[in-house]
Amino acid sequence: MMTLPRVIACPVCGLVLQDEAQRWSCANGHSFDRARQGYLNLLVAQHKKSKAPGDNMDMVDARQRLLDSQLYRPISDLLNQWVLELSLNQTAPLHIADVGCGEGYYTQRLQEVLEDHQLAHRLYGVDISKDALKRAARRSNRIDWLVASGGQLPFLPHSLDMITCLFTNLMPQGFARVLKPGAPVILLNTGSDHLLELRQQIYGEVNRQAFDPVPAMQQHGYQLSGDQPLTYQTQLTSQQAIMDLLLMTPHRWKIRDEALQRLQQLDELPITIDVRLQQFTYSGATA
Repeated sequence: MMTLPRVIACPVCGLVLQDEAQRWSCANGHSFDRARQGYLNLLVAQHKKSKAPGDNMDMVDARQRLLDSQLYRPISDLLNQWVLELSLNQTAPLHIADVGCGEGYYTQRLQEVLEDHQLAHRLYGVDISKDALKRAARRSNRIDWLVASGGQLPFLPHSLDMITCLFTNLMPQGFARVLKPGAPVILLNTGSDHLLELRQQIYGEVNRQAFDPVPAMQQHGYQLSGDQPLTYQTQLTSQQAIMDLLLMTPHRWKIRDEALQRLQQLDELPITIDVRLQQFTYSGATA
C-alpha cells in the first residue's frame, strides 16, 4: 500500500497534492502542513460553518470508549464483508474513502481486513472534526486522515473506487465527481428501533420513523443496488457506557434535565441495535 500514489486534491484549485515530508503542496503553490498528530487539514475557511465544526473531544472520547467495547462490532463486520465482496475481483489498487469517519474505529477495522486479504489499497478517513481525527490518527498511520467537508471531498475527479458513509449526514452532491464510473457508495443508517430503549428513557413516546436515504440518492443519480438490515440486542452494563452512548448520539442535544437524571441513576440498560446497510451505484439519471 505504501507505494501507491495518492489521489488527494488541493481544496483550493483541485490539482493533485504531493507529499513532501510534513508538507503537502500542489503545482500552483498551495501548501498544507500535516499536523503533528498525523492528520492533514484540508478544510478551507469557506467550507467552515463554525470555528470548530464537528464533534468536540468529549463526544469523540465517548464514542471511542463505546466503540472499543465492541458494541457495534457486528456492524463493522458486515461492512467489511460487503467491501470485501466488492473488492476481491478488482485487479487495480483500490482507493476507498470513509466519509464521516469520526475517530476511525470502522476505518481501522476495514484497513485490517483489506491488509489480511492482501488487497492493494489506499484508505482515506475524512471528517470535518479535527478532534475526531486527532484520535483517529492514533489508530493507524497507514490511513490518510483528512479534515474536510463531506460536501467538498478533496479528491481528484473520478479517482475513488468506493465511498463508505456510516452514521453521518448524507451529502451525495459531490460523490459523482470523485467516484470512478460505476463505483459504489455504501451507506449505513439507523432503523426505526435503533437505540429504542435509550430513546424511551429520554422521550417516553418514541418516533419510530426511520430515515430513508433512497429519495435523496436518486435525486443525485444513484440507484439502490444492495440492501441489508442488521438488528441485534445487547446490554450496557455501566453508568459510563450509558452516558457515553448518549454523548455519541444527536439525543445529547435534546435530552431534558429530568430524563438526564433518570439515565444517571441507571447502571445497566438493554439496547436494540437496528441499522440498514445499503449500496448505491451512480446511473446519472436523476429522479
